[in-house]
Amino acid sequence: MVIMFDSEYPSFSLDRPSRFDLSTYIGRAKHFYEITDPRTLLKSSPQIQQAKDLIQSFKDGNSVGVPSIELWQARALCNSALHPDTGVEIDRPWRFSAFGPVNVPIAALLLFPSTNPLFILGSQFINQTYNVLVNYNNRNASSEMSLKTLATAYGAAVTASGGIAVGLGRLATKIKSNAPLMVAMKRAVVPYVALVCAGIVNLALIRQTELTEGVSVFAEDGTPFGKSKVAGRDAIEKCAITRALWCIPICMPPFIMASLEKIPIMKANKKIALAVELVVIFACIQIGVPPALAAFPQRDSLPVNVLEEEFQNRTDGNGNRVDRVFFNKGL
Repeated sequence: MVIMFDSEYPSFSLDRPSRFDLSTYIGRAKHFYEITDPRTLLKSSPQIQQAKDLIQSFKDGNSVGVPSIELWQARALCNSALHPDTGVEIDRPWRFSAFGPVNVPIAALLLFPSTNPLFILGSQFINQTYNVLVNYNNRNASSEMSLKTLATAYGAAVTASGGIAVGLGRLATKIKSNAPLMVAMKRAVVPYVALVCAGIVNLALIRQTELTEGVSVFAEDGTPFGKSKVAGRDAIEKCAITRALWCIPICMPPFIMASLEKIPIMKANKKIALAVELVVIFACIQIGVPPALAAFPQRDSLPVNVLEEEFQNRTDGNGNRVDRVFFNKGL
């Protein structure tokens, strides 16, 4: 599902990372609806490179006369497909524009009413493997991680998520009520708690170097100041909150299906019921995840007085004293 907005485009500016006002929640939500548009997955690597070259050409002063709408569309494609720190193309499955389509079968597995430990472990293994790859590909690239550390973090994340899911699943079996609402709650609440807990564990482990080494911080004009552990911790905390928020729409389908399953055709035809549930899952994810991503700016900032001593009394490239530093929070 694609959310469309008005066709008005402001004059293009390199100082604005989006045509929307990212200082407001509504502006950020519109921005994330735009860059999570699954249609961008249909763009080829040459088309993405062409968009990147167009933005670079404008930066070099060689794109005079190019309509703003064309430049903003190129910027949106770059925001969707390229890593904000490195400018390198992210493989399609790990982009947030693929989050909705990829999570339809994963969410269907997680929400399936099974108490079989092997099924639950398998579902969590698939989900956390995908989450590890998404977290790694959308991390702050200023904090690198060795392959050994990545493998250890991956193993710990999958083990933790499986243990949490199985434990909560066993607790859910003690709820004996077969009322539709209670069945929906068991199908939704248990996966939600497991997803949130495991997702935060996954995030912290895969991006642990941001906690131990910090992330690169800059003045507003781009002057680099080094790495801050305080900024790294702030980034992880906000991303953890974001994951708790985006798990809400992922776990909503059981409640919606509890009402839809009362329709006669849904009761009579299991194939139609399954097809409708997959559509509901996709709609919930595609509509619900961008507002969660918008909770905090991706290019975030902190006042220097909360940072380490080394960042106090710094000046930017023009000699002006810096009161705030900026950094890529990651997604």
